[in-house]
Amino acid sequence: MVLRDYRRNRGVTLILVLLMMLAVVLATASAGTLVRLVGASDSLMTQADAPHVAQLHAGLHDQEQLDAWVAGREEVADHQTMLLLGIGGSDLFFDGVAQTDNIQQNSLVVPNQERDLLLDLDNEPILEVEPGTIVLPVIYQVEAGLDVGDPVRITGSDGFATELVIAGFARDSIMNPAVTSSKRLAVSPSDLEEVRAHTGQVEQLIEFWLHDPESQSATFQKAYQDSGMPAAGQMVDAAAFRMFTMVGDGMVAAVIILVAALLLVVGMLCLRFSFLTAAEQDYREIGVLKAIGAPGRGIKRIYLTKYALLAGVATVLGLPVGLVLTPVLTRNITRYMGSVPSVWNWVVPVLAALAVLTLLVLFVVLLLRRFDKISAVAALSAGSAGGRSRSSMRLHRSRMPVQLRLGVMDVVSRAPTYLLLFLVFAVSTFIIIVPISSAATASAPGFVNYMGTGQVDMRIELRQADPASAEQFARIVERLESDPEVSAVAPMVTTRNDTIDKDGNTASLYVENGNHTLLPLTYAEGRAPVDGTEIALSLLAMNQTGRQVGDTLPVQVGTQERELAVVGSYQDITNGGTTSKSVLPTGEGEVMWYMAGVELVPGTDAGDKAAAFADEFAPATVADIEQWRIQTLGPIAEQITITALVSAAVALALAALMTALFVRMLLARDAGQIAVQRAVGADDAGLRRQYLTRMLLVLLIGVVVGTVAANTLGQGMFNLMFEFVYGGIESLGQGTSRIDFMVNPLLTYLALPAALLATVALTTSASSRSISEASISTLTTE
Repeated sequence: MVLRDYRRNRGVTLILVLLMMLAVVLATASAGTLVRLVGASDSLMTQADAPHVAQLHAGLHDQEQLDAWVAGREEVADHQTMLLLGIGGSDLFFDGVAQTDNIQQNSLVVPNQERDLLLDLDNEPILEVEPGTIVLPVIYQVEAGLDVGDPVRITGSDGFATELVIAGFARDSIMNPAVTSSKRLAVSPSDLEEVRAHTGQVEQLIEFWLHDPESQSATFQKAYQDSGMPAAGQMVDAAAFRMFTMVGDGMVAAVIILVAALLLVVGMLCLRFSFLTAAEQDYREIGVLKAIGAPGRGIKRIYLTKYALLAGVATVLGLPVGLVLTPVLTRNITRYMGSVPSVWNWVVPVLAALAVLTLLVLFVVLLLRRFDKISAVAALSAGSAGGRSRSSMRLHRSRMPVQLRLGVMDVVSRAPTYLLLFLVFAVSTFIIIVPISSAATASAPGFVNYMGTGQVDMRIELRQADPASAEQFARIVERLESDPEVSAVAPMVTTRNDTIDKDGNTASLYVENGNHTLLPLTYAEGRAPVDGTEIALSLLAMNQTGRQVGDTLPVQVGTQERELAVVGSYQDITNGGTTSKSVLPTGEGEVMWYMAGVELVPGTDAGDKAAAFADEFAPATVADIEQWRIQTLGPIAEQITITALVSAAVALALAALMTALFVRMLLARDAGQIAVQRAVGADDAGLRRQYLTRMLLVLLIGVVVGTVAANTLGQGMFNLMFEFVYGGIESLGQGTSRIDFMVNPLLTYLALPAALLATVALTTSASSRSISEASISTLTTE
């Protein structure tokens, strides 16, 4: 019976295997991507011996005082201080190109020898750099196209100039991705001292390794902040380093896993449809077997063997394809973090493929329970598992062409049969729209609203290095306000203040202070704070403090603790996502950095204006807002775009395969009707139009439902992805991300449905050609 069914339904069997194979391919690829991401990230941090806590400090410090303080901290296993010499973009040239529009803070360093190592592209430690050469972060090889041998020129305001040759590229365990705002450029000690004598801003990277970082990190960070030790900069821990490293590729893995899960569900639905169709065709034979005393278990075994064999073939074929696809999806991981040879890179994808196989077989076992309800008498007397339902739709007076009318009537009369096809088309639409909308959202200029800034044309940032930084920022603001091409300036001063988290522990909070009603951002709820009694929290900060709009939050301001009213919430994915906005006195706070949002007069070129200001405002970083967004999120958006294209191809293939499967099964079921219609003179083209009408009608409904689901459920999944990446598992479902899809109407509502329409139409036309090949005598043998 099994072999005969294979021969009788070769096309259906092939399509079913391809559908299950597609599910195996994506399950294997997603598992391989995830295990390689986690493995590469862990390996990079382990091989580099990344610090558990790092404090960036602008300016000089007393190392002996720091050593004495550390000596009294039992939880500290080791510590070190690395000197960073920040070079402004106007004094730094890569292959002849000034880095004035580069938003990264590029700093010259001498490589460490024991801990926090820079690694080369073979993940070997870089312990020494030859004089006259420089080793750049790998991001500049990937994103800027630089290569070994290209020149790097450094200049100073006193006329100093030196040229170094790129000797290689480095992977940095704590500053690797674009979302981190600092980059380390390795040089020799002699070259560092030569440049330092003429230009550069000195900073210190103070690093600590703890005996038990999981339990000691939070308390140690609080103790350090309360100690008065050097802290004119951000403090970051190992969890943040890992999050920064995994953020982009983690989103890619999440999208692939989502598509793989949906595809598995569709594959199981198709398997169910194929099973029920085969059971209907074999209904009488099942009755005969039961009548002659064949045990029900033996009959079930026949069908289980058939579908388990198909699932096994799909797994055997899909596994190697998934393994081949994995390196394509993990190319970015390999470039930034390297490849880590591990048996788990193979074991986990194999286990994922076996898990899909197991689910498919168990699903068949569940379907086989239907056979327990079949009686021999009913099967022999009926000869068929079910009949056709009558249509309540009356179209005999319709002016619609006959074949189109018959197609619509068939869909209405057999709605349960077409439900599966509808679900597949809806899921295909969902799979296409969600990743593409995610990529479009991350690439849209309006995404700056979710990066903690308003709709400005330029963004100017200055780190707090010494008391002179405040005067320098004041001069920058004064210069901006006097420029005729600048229509508005919103100066902000960010301080670090203590507050209380939802567990009652003291926590640090970055507070951006200034006039937030000028060039405001978009608030998820509430409004901007207007004075020092109010505060607005980022969604992640709101979750961590356990507050809602309308509550109060204790904030330490100088020597006082103020109860500030929470008046608004907003989305922010910068600085770890935990930020706030208020109008606190900055003279009493711990100033971290300065920022000025600039709105230009309409018609002014933001790029040219930013380039002009970059030289004048050095060492401040000047970037037009679009360039700032691209450099911060560009690599992530690019990765999501690649994944979106893969997902779209998978969805179109899914729609084509399912259409072919469905049309072939409908032709097998409707053989008698086709014979009657041909006998009374219906032409083959008309019959094909009838089936095309059925497919396109179901497709239309599926596209509408899939589009609605993509813009609601899909948007929710996109936000869950951001919540997990920035806040971990504990932030899932807490509303810490409220990003609205930025949909391209022409792409979403026209181009993508048109692609599905063309795919389904062409597949239906090709699959229904068998109508012409069959003779009337063959169709009427029943």
